[in-house]
Amino acid sequence: MTTLFPFGFPAATAFYLVLLVATLVLHMVLMHYVLAGTAYLAFGRLMGPKRCAVCGWQAILIDWLPFATGLAITAGVAPLLFVQILYQQAFYTSNLLLSHRWMAILPVLIVCFSLLFVQKSAWITRRAWFWRIPVAAAAFAGVMFIAASWTQNHLLSLDQGVWPRLYAERALDSSTPGFLPRLGVWFFAAFATLAVELAWQGRMLGMELVQPPPGSSHVMGLSAVRRLSLTAMSGCVGVVGCGLAYAATLPLETRSVIGGPLAGPWVVAVLMGLGLQMLAWAWVAFRDRLPLPVLLAATTGCGVSMVSGVVLREALRATAIDLTTLTDRHAAAAEIGGLPVFLIFAVANVAAIGWCIRIARRHA
Repeated sequence: MTTLFPFGFPAATAFYLVLLVATLVLHMVLMHYVLAGTAYLAFGRLMGPKRCAVCGWQAILIDWLPFATGLAITAGVAPLLFVQILYQQAFYTSNLLLSHRWMAILPVLIVCFSLLFVQKSAWITRRAWFWRIPVAAAAFAGVMFIAASWTQNHLLSLDQGVWPRLYAERALDSSTPGFLPRLGVWFFAAFATLAVELAWQGRMLGMELVQPPPGSSHVMGLSAVRRLSLTAMSGCVGVVGCGLAYAATLPLETRSVIGGPLAGPWVVAVLMGLGLQMLAWAWVAFRDRLPLPVLLAATTGCGVSMVSGVVLREALRATAIDLTTLTDRHAAAAEIGGLPVFLIFAVANVAAIGWCIRIARRHA
């Protein structure tokens, strides 16, 4: 296609693509908090009780991860519905071919959700420190399993040529050279997002980020804001490295789309967003402070790179699956008229979540 995504598609298809991108970005904001947050805690627990006690970020994550997970699950419903409308056969077939592994997502999610509550319970505070390590590791392992399953589902939906073999062999796995680097892109991106989210949480909770007090908040020689800076910059570097590795595994026709008018400008936007984040967090690492203008710059870069990354993801998927064969179905779905009901419940859910947050802050 020779038009910037999503303008080259019929009205109904473009409409659903925009809704998918918008709702998926909201889901990813919350999902990144859960994915990177569980990883941060799993590795942080290994530092021992004394270092963890002075790490304010771990305390925030322990307190907020269960709530964030509930929000991520709720926010994931809308993009899941739009994926089914847009891609239909490709999405359903990949679900069926993954079989039991795909069905295992729900029980694993329930276990992870429960473990996040265990991490903040009075029960575990009465136990030896050792038990915090396997609980945090199990929660992280479960979240990574879910992320890996969704990545595999996505890649399988794009590789229709392998479907007959998987069905004939009744295989539960499909190996693809792009699996690990693509999973790595979203894994590392989660840390860049988490750093921004924790910075805003710290600011709202009264943590001193503009001129941190020396000594008391240092862990392994790094202040609280420098630990955030290291987290974010590591994530940005990881995204670029895994992104290049993933691009090398794509077919030539797909790589031509990345450099073409459909997706090329979004690639540039992703890199610009990552660059802005790197500059902001490098300033933080050098100055050991995080004033509001720098945080706003990092937040803007994170938002630009996340939105552009999701758009790029859908541009490549729409090309691989060839949405032009499904436009009639999209037009028929658009005529059903369920959008007002969706919007009413979306607003009601946002209002209910905001009310819960207000109550929690009032009684904190």
